[in-house]
Amino acid sequence: MWFRNASDITGLMIDKFVEIVLSKFDISFPFSLLSRNRGLSDSVVYKVNSSDGVFALKSYDPSALSSLKNSHAFLNQTRMNKFVLFPLIFRNKENATVVYHDGFYWDLSSWIPGNIPDCSIFNLIQCINKLARFHIAISSEQSGFGIMPAMECRKIEINSFSISAINFSAIGFLPLFNLIELLKWIKQEVGILMVSPNPSVKTQYCWGDARRENILFNGSEISGFIDYCAIRNDCREVDVSRMISSFAGDDYLMWTNALNAYSETSKINYLVCRKLDILGTIVSLYRWLKWFQEPMPDAMINPGIQRCTDIFRRIEKWKEHGSLKSMLFYD
Repeated sequence: MWFRNASDITGLMIDKFVEIVLSKFDISFPFSLLSRNRGLSDSVVYKVNSSDGVFALKSYDPSALSSLKNSHAFLNQTRMNKFVLFPLIFRNKENATVVYHDGFYWDLSSWIPGNIPDCSIFNLIQCINKLARFHIAISSEQSGFGIMPAMECRKIEINSFSISAINFSAIGFLPLFNLIELLKWIKQEVGILMVSPNPSVKTQYCWGDARRENILFNGSEISGFIDYCAIRNDCREVDVSRMISSFAGDDYLMWTNALNAYSETSKINYLVCRKLDILGTIVSLYRWLKWFQEPMPDAMINPGIQRCTDIFRRIEKWKEHGSLKSMLFYD
């Protein structure tokens, strides 16, 4: 379900709205809003230029409050451990990192300049090496070995998906016959893939959204990591698999080179990484099919169609390859 979000604020309302929020962070007028960015989430990011500096002001749905506060605490820990690629989080007059205004929670962070990197192996290896350093910086005495929350969540979502609940007329941008055949194939192949037990792996706090789209480069160097609200306890493989997939897709050599690079810093289970990526991609397809069953904000429709189509085409290539098991690479 799609809710009202801060991007619904338009025109002259924006300046007044942002002025009120910034005043709670002790940032005074004059300021200018240089840009507003909204991805495929409900959050909106404003780039604020003021005499105090350049900041990122971001909105959050009220349901994100707990995870947001936790993420701020962990980012502070990583900074104390000398990992500074995530933005600096600022506090308000009451020494809090989150403020509330008109139905939304907001945080204020340093603005990180840069652009999303291209999908070269050079960029991927840089990002993987920095991710390994982040995992070391955020690890704590709460680290351990056990089941993988991300894997269990994927299994639950896959098992709860029902083809009969899908109104295919709402997703007419995909070829109907091919989609139905693909969903049948997925159900059969997933059953085979999930028969084998999962190994115990190290669990610790992880980024939770380690994707190419959340990494910025300034020239040929990483300038920062962004989008930190998903930090949670999980296995490091979930971060590694998501990051590699966002650069490499299903390129075996890029996967192997990136996994080898991470392994120079910390031990990683190659097979678990691929399995997480495969199941996560299937879950993403299921989610988009469900989301298109309900009215969607106009700004989300075309990006949503593109994202859903890309996922559909990727899984179709798996089907052409023969089986999901054959896509594990390291089995």
